[in-house]
Amino acid sequence: MSNGILRVQTYAARQSAPVPNVRIRIQNADDTSAQVVEVYTDDEGNARDIELSAPPAALSLDEDAVQRPYSVWNLTADKEGYQTVTLDGLQVFAGQVSLAQLEMRPMQRLGAPAPLPDTFEVPPHALYRPEGVPSTAPVQLCEPAPAVLTAPIIPETITVHLGRPAASAQNVTVSFRKYIANVASSEVYPTWADATKPAKG
Repeated sequence: MSNGILRVQTYAARQSAPVPNVRIRIQNADDTSAQVVEVYTDDEGNARDIELSAPPAALSLDEDAVQRPYSVWNLTADKEGYQTVTLDGLQVFAGQVSLAQLEMRPMQRLGAPAPLPDTFEVPPHALYRPEGVPSTAPVQLCEPAPAVLTAPIIPETITVHLGRPAASAQNVTVSFRKYIANVASSEVYPTWADATKPAKG
């Protein structure tokens, strides 16, 4: 096994201010009998980096690998006067830093609206298919052939279908910047190298 880093930051609503002295508890999701790692956030809402075990990065480069290329962890953040936040399924890759930014909300006051859910589940990575099902549908030939642009055009917004191509699912329009940051980035493993970032073993 190798190691990755989990970095935790705690904020008030919309990151308006750090929330210090939040207790962060981390447990291996695959081994709930393992020891719980416990740290606290400092005055700036940052916990010390937590080094956690993870499978070798080479697994994410092997198309035939059936072993999950990341380890999975459950996180609980609590502080007196605030709602407890739970994140289940955090993914840690070898040689990478995983960032968990937590919004800490004060306990509900009498007459206040009901709070948002404080338990969140991170789904398995889009590329991890242990059952052998491909992550994308086969590419079909487009008829008629699409036009080829002479220069790239970056849109301001993009419409995303929230399901498989043929599924009856909602279409939502989001900014292209958010799409690249939150959707497109989840279609690759963080261990994949590019011209500016060599792979780590």
